[in-house]
Amino acid sequence: MTLTHRQAALQAALELHLDLGMSLLPGIDREETTRNAENAIRHTADRFAAWLEGTKRLRLTATRPVQESAGSAGESTQGATQMQMNTGEKFSVLADTEDASGYDTPETISWSLDNSDVATLQVSEDTRTCWVVSGAPGSAVLTATVGSLGLSATLAVDVVPAGTATINLVAGDPVAE
Repeated sequence: MTLTHRQAALQAALELHLDLGMSLLPGIDREETTRNAENAIRHTADRFAAWLEGTKRLRLTATRPVQESAGSAGESTQGATQMQMNTGEKFSVLADTEDASGYDTPETISWSLDNSDVATLQVSEDTRTCWVVSGAPGSAVLTATVGSLGLSATLAVDVVPAGTATINLVAGDPVAE
């Protein structure tokens, strides 16, 4: 964050809180009131500074695949970089955009899939979520983009024929021989 953004945010927060008419009332602890006011101003300044800096992160959260006929999404798999589903299944993906302080931002997301034979996309009206619906067996890459900011996130998508058994190997900790 640049110093000028932080200074502008602090100044705006101070002016906002002063305009709200902060004052001491008889019988109220001066130190506690001052400490609470400073904390409120810092919190507001953090929010303003994050807004001035703009969107910094784009993260995808997918749900576990469900049957194509299912009306709702499966359990969330936050942090996944690869999704596997059988033919006849679908899963949803949420694009989460945040500013530097972790607050949500209202960006428009562009979705694309590099292999439309493997899956198709059904994008929500607000562009924040989409369904990935299986097609033919194969692999594709799903990309969510905020073009104006140069942000993108990807998710590998593998579709396997229904009824195919798969094995997911996970390496354990090394041990001495």
